[in-house]
Amino acid sequence: MDNITYFISLMPKHLSDIFNSFDKNTLNLITEIRLRRNKPIIIYLKAVPYFISIGGKLVNSFSVNTIIIDDESFDFITDRLCNRSYHTNMHTMIDGYITSKNGSRVGISSTAVYKDNSISSVKDINSINIRIAKEYKDCSRKILNLLYTQSTPSIIVAGAVLSGKTTFLRDFSKLLSSGFAGKYRKVSIVDERCEIASGFDIGINTDVLTGYEKAKGIEIATRTLSPDIIVCDEIGNINELNAIRYGFSTGISFAVSVHMKSEKELLRNHIVNELIATGEFDYIVLLKSFTDEFEIIDLRSEQIENSRNDNDNPFFILPWFNGGEI
Repeated sequence: MDNITYFISLMPKHLSDIFNSFDKNTLNLITEIRLRRNKPIIIYLKAVPYFISIGGKLVNSFSVNTIIIDDESFDFITDRLCNRSYHTNMHTMIDGYITSKNGSRVGISSTAVYKDNSISSVKDINSINIRIAKEYKDCSRKILNLLYTQSTPSIIVAGAVLSGKTTFLRDFSKLLSSGFAGKYRKVSIVDERCEIASGFDIGINTDVLTGYEKAKGIEIATRTLSPDIIVCDEIGNINELNAIRYGFSTGISFAVSVHMKSEKELLRNHIVNELIATGEFDYIVLLKSFTDEFEIIDLRSEQIENSRNDNDNPFFILPWFNGGEI
């Protein structure tokens, strides 16, 4: 069962019937389903929001004929997402998400309950954001062909929300660990929020550390799993940076992702600057949202050092990589 089919199966019948009436192409384009208590259901096809009319038709504007999700339907879906156990899921709900039975992360909005100056639980869930994790086979192959045939460099994968960073890392891990260029690289995925590996084929020589904070997961992988490369999503704090530095000191390569809209923002991002400052990353792979286009920035180039103070062109982009397609 693919992810969209699984989430449809959690809906009450009157809603699942509507979703199942959509053609296959429409279902494949759904990237998010946003449910807010007593408000209209909003579906995103790639980056474009749509409402559902009473007749089950997708429309691009709100009206009195738009389907509203009532309390009963909202609670029905929430209960099934939690497998009818809020207590079991409370440790992740405190952090704003539910890990569904198929391994996908579902964002939630709720009210925090404090005890002894820390959040002990949440209540009154009022919205759910279902992001549909997807598998695009071989989506990383062109970049691997450019960068990984002779060696195992370290890369920073940058892009905006929904640009495909996690999808890229999933396929990247699978191909590298399954014999790309005749090498079965040892890959360790630090999957803190169960997003990279969740329910997908991530290769025959891949180890997955699930649920660990990234810094701890990187430390464990480095000490015990002897990986060729560690893969992790959304680097964001100094503890994670220090763990990466430690991994580099043992000779391990990394593939990490960061949130970024364009190459012009790179120097304004503290985390990116810190990652580059390690001197260990070889390339930045900049993914373009909802396209197959990418840019590769060579961090080893001498021209990088000469252009970092140029706000209009902070990095030298190899011309034969610029505007390529995955």
